[in-house]
Formats: sequence, structure tokens, C-alpha cells
Amino acid sequence: MMTATEKLASRPSRNSFPAGLTDAWKELLIRIRFRFYLPRVRRAQLAGVKLEMEGLSPMMKNIILSGRYEYQERILCAEAIGSDDVVLELGSAIGFVGLYCRKKLGVKSVYGVEANPQTIQLLNRNYAANDCDPRIIHAAVAAEDGEIELDTSGEFWENRVGQAGGKSVKVPSRKLSSILEQLEESPTALVCDIEGAETQLDFSSLPASVRTIVMELHPEWTGQEAAAATEKRMEDEGFVVVKRLDNSVLLTRNPKSDS
Repeated sequence: MMTATEKLASRPSRNSFPAGLTDAWKELLIRIRFRFYLPRVRRAQLAGVKLEMEGLSPMMKNIILSGRYEYQERILCAEAIGSDDVVLELGSAIGFVGLYCRKKLGVKSVYGVEANPQTIQLLNRNYAANDCDPRIIHAAVAAEDGEIELDTSGEFWENRVGQAGGKSVKVPSRKLSSILEQLEESPTALVCDIEGAETQLDFSSLPASVRTIVMELHPEWTGQEAAAATEKRMEDEGFVVVKRLDNSVLLTRNPKSDS
């Protein structure tokens, strides 16, 4: 999900132009950038991660080139995740956060879960560009195992389960406990951005090995009450919020909860 901060960054600020340019000239330069320059951009590098951008919209390319893509998640992951961690990433999208954890933070391994089969293709290209092998489960995170409709309208970060209307595709659905059973290692960190489906997670199924959660909540879609309830359920399992950035939160397990 693109945060309010990233939405602002999707369009260049007029304050970023040289002094003396009129608003009309600034608007013209913005139009030229989006119409002629950005469609031609094929590759980029962000925070040490190489990204293939063929097929992305000019808006998404601009967010990546401006350095704002997944900015909050990067900060929170860097603060609490390190070389000893095994990361489970729910909502891997194009693979950037998982690759950031592997290349920048040097984690042991990353297991990703992504619902959109087209997005997985781009994820695989990004992993190949960074000489990494992806460990990806194709599924939407849901309350039950089975199949579910995934809304694939708009940008890849807007994909949501259970949405009526628009373009959609039927994908496998897996509850958190089923996903955990598929992993070859016990995760120590959970990174989650699943566009509102976090309200369906059963945090009681997390193994004791998980010490860190980086979670993006989506109150604009789930409602503030449901977002607060999701946070409360994590706290009920012994996790404590230690930092917030917009709707992203970093939680660590309270050592007292193990006693």
C-alpha cells in the first residue's frame, strides 16, 4: 500500500524546481517527465536493491526514483531486523522489501507470500537481477484455506482480496498457520503489508521464535476500529509497539510474555 507520504511523492514538488520558473513552466516539466521520460525508464536502484521497472506505471516509477517507495518499512526493518533473522514477508509485491532485508540487512533468509501471479513475475525478475533466489508462496493471506477473489484493478499495491467489481482473478488463499507449516525454517521476524487482510490474521499461531513484527495497517480501508483491534490482538500475544511511522508500526515481543 502506498502511504500518504508516498502519494505526495508520486508527483514532483514545485519547490524542487530551480528558482525563477513560473508555475506554467513547472507544470510543463512535470508533464514532460511523466509522458516522455518515465515511460522509458527500465531499471533503477533503491537502497542497494536493483529493480526492473518494465511494466510499472509512470507514477510508481517516479515514487521509486524519488526514493520514497516503502520508506517507512525500510526504516522500521533496519531498526529491528538483522543478520540473525529469518523473515516471513506477507505481501511481497515486487520483492523490494524482501531484497532489502537480504542485501542491505543481511538476514539469513526471506520467505515471501504474494497473491498476484503477475506481480510474482516481476518479483522473480527483481530477485534474478540481484542474484538472489526467491522463496515465494503463491497465495492470498486469508482467514481460511481455499480460493479467493483478488482485485487486480489499478496499481499492484492496490490489490485486495474480497473486493467486488473491477478486474479480478481467483487465487489460492491460506491462513497464517498453513503458511507457517510450509516454511523450512522458523521465522524470527514478520513483515506484513496485505492491504487490509491483516485484520484476518491469527497472531496466536505465530511461533515463539518471532520476536519482531513490522506491520502496515490500513484504516482507510478496514476502518480505524478494525485497525486498532488488529494492533490489540498483537499486543495480546505479547508484542509491544516501539515505533510508528504513518500507518506502519514496529512491534517487538515483550520478554515478560515468555515467562
